[in-house]
Amino acid sequence: MNYRQEQNQSVIRSTHHLSALLFSSLGLCLLLLSACASTTTSTGTTSSTTTLISTATINVTLKNQGDTQLQAFQQWISLMKQYGGDVTSYQQQYNIDQQALQHVRTDTTYQAALTTLTIHVQAIQLPAMKTESQNLLQQLQQQAANWGQQHQYHNTFDNTNYPLGYEYGPNGIGSWAKDEVNSAQKMADYEQAIEDINMYLTNFQAMTTNSSDTTPYNKQHQADIQLMQHYGKMNNKVIIVSLEEQAVRVYDSGKLVNAFLATTGRPDRPSIPGVWWVEGKQSPTVFKAGVPPSSPYYYPDTPINYAIQYHSQGYFIHDSWWRADYGPGTNYPHADSSGDPFSAQGSHGCVNLSKANAGWLYGFVKLYTSIIIY
Repeated sequence: MNYRQEQNQSVIRSTHHLSALLFSSLGLCLLLLSACASTTTSTGTTSSTTTLISTATINVTLKNQGDTQLQAFQQWISLMKQYGGDVTSYQQQYNIDQQALQHVRTDTTYQAALTTLTIHVQAIQLPAMKTESQNLLQQLQQQAANWGQQHQYHNTFDNTNYPLGYEYGPNGIGSWAKDEVNSAQKMADYEQAIEDINMYLTNFQAMTTNSSDTTPYNKQHQADIQLMQHYGKMNNKVIIVSLEEQAVRVYDSGKLVNAFLATTGRPDRPSIPGVWWVEGKQSPTVFKAGVPPSSPYYYPDTPINYAIQYHSQGYFIHDSWWRADYGPGTNYPHADSSGDPFSAQGSHGCVNLSKANAGWLYGFVKLYTSIIIY
């Protein structure tokens, strides 16, 4: 308050006191003097005015933007914390940004604080996504390793114990997931890696659940239904490949229409779990090894009657006319009834069926038909 205002306040207090005395002793009308400052009009009379101290308000749109960004910042911090990341510095920055927005008094200063906050929100996103993807990868690796240690297949042919679920391990989709996370650089890369690993984890859980299901391979399995529901495939044609059962089940709008025994990838060249779709159909075609004869994975050019491609890296569901045996154990080293040495172990990653069964399936599917492998 300035000197002039202090004088006016003194006048007000004195005048009110005097008015009270005059009213009580003389019965005169109360004289009201309430001016904080006086001005003189052109006629020489004095008029009263009141000086108000205004409180600044922030533009509503700006305020909403600030609230939204603070919420986003806290959500990213919570996400990073959920997956084991160190959020100490980010939480400190959040507190500073929150205080900055609460104490500014003009739109200009609020906008400056909001810009700083937005930069901080953008800065946490990549580290948070990286933390999430690495944590999910670790979950997949640990779960596959633990399951394989506790559940093994004893192969009497070579007297060797093989870990079940090896398709999710370092020779299988676990390696793909690791490469995807390690090579990620942009937000879109990490988003895709997270989506893929969550898919692998979902299918892995279905595999472990189905392992205790005694339902025959050619009957509907609850794990199949749950996967189709999870991926929104109940109203479509779907091929289900159960790796542990070495079986293929075919559904149409949630109803089982056919089932076959199969042979999938060997432990060192596993079939890939996931959710895929028919990318192409070839009948007939010729498969070529693409490796020299000295390679353990070499095979001579092989005519194929029915080939259904489900991954661009050379993964097919196809007939293997050289095999006589299909079903559990045929993905490990064994003596096939055909006597063919190329039939003595699992495939190189493809899903093998008899010629008749592959022919039926070839006629059933069309481009983009879903294929769920677990």
